[in-house]
Amino acid sequence: MSVFGDAKGLVRHAVDSATVRLGLGHSEERLAHDARSYWTENVHEPGWRGNSHFRDAEVFEQVDWTSVGADHWELFSRLARIAGPEVHLDRVVEWGCGGGANAVAFAPHCREFIGVDVNQESLTECGRQLDAIGAAGFTGVEADLLDPESAVPRIGEVDLFLCLYVLELVPSPGYGLRLMRIAHQVLKDGGLAFVQIKYQTTDWRTAPRRHRYREAVAASMTTYPIDVFWSQMDDLGLHPEACHLVPHNNLDHRYAYYLLRKS
Repeated sequence: MSVFGDAKGLVRHAVDSATVRLGLGHSEERLAHDARSYWTENVHEPGWRGNSHFRDAEVFEQVDWTSVGADHWELFSRLARIAGPEVHLDRVVEWGCGGGANAVAFAPHCREFIGVDVNQESLTECGRQLDAIGAAGFTGVEADLLDPESAVPRIGEVDLFLCLYVLELVPSPGYGLRLMRIAHQVLKDGGLAFVQIKYQTTDWRTAPRRHRYREAVAASMTTYPIDVFWSQMDDLGLHPEACHLVPHNNLDHRYAYYLLRKS
């Protein structure tokens, strides 16, 4: 998540996108290692707390921190009504919980909220924010960015899988599909996933960047065409029930939200 970049950042992203079109992007392995380095070692760099949704981050001097989760809960509730009868939430997992902006809105509606993150500092902050609102039943799971599948046994079976403002920050579209396979693994039959992507358009500048993760992490690192992501989820056994587009809001632009049900 980030506010719109400056002119220099936009030019840099355009150059990176053009380079990728020529087949010169970084390897999957390098991107993943650079991403792990950023999220686990760069906690004091400018922008890290904002990207991690910490309540005291500079970006939330301009945007109400509580509105992030509140808006997501309202949208989830609306889309869930489209999917069918009232949804029962016993155990909910959020992959990439960060500082708890979504957790504080969803945790009061379930018995146990599992926050997964690659940084222990984020898990601690998420737990602190849930304690502040009196939410019970928080479990923090630290995941290895290079081996996210290893976190599955510590999550268990859940009714709802959340992944919001995360798939745009993962190293690559392929890595994002790994996380969605994990969603399929941990969801109960008939369980729901509520996820958000940054969508790609016909403008080549909106393609995945695949360059310089540590040096220039941004909320446009990884993008997906709307229809391609829909089809990929269906192929994984996560049937799309609804898709909601947000071309622009006060944080960023080109958001697509999907409500998916495990077949």
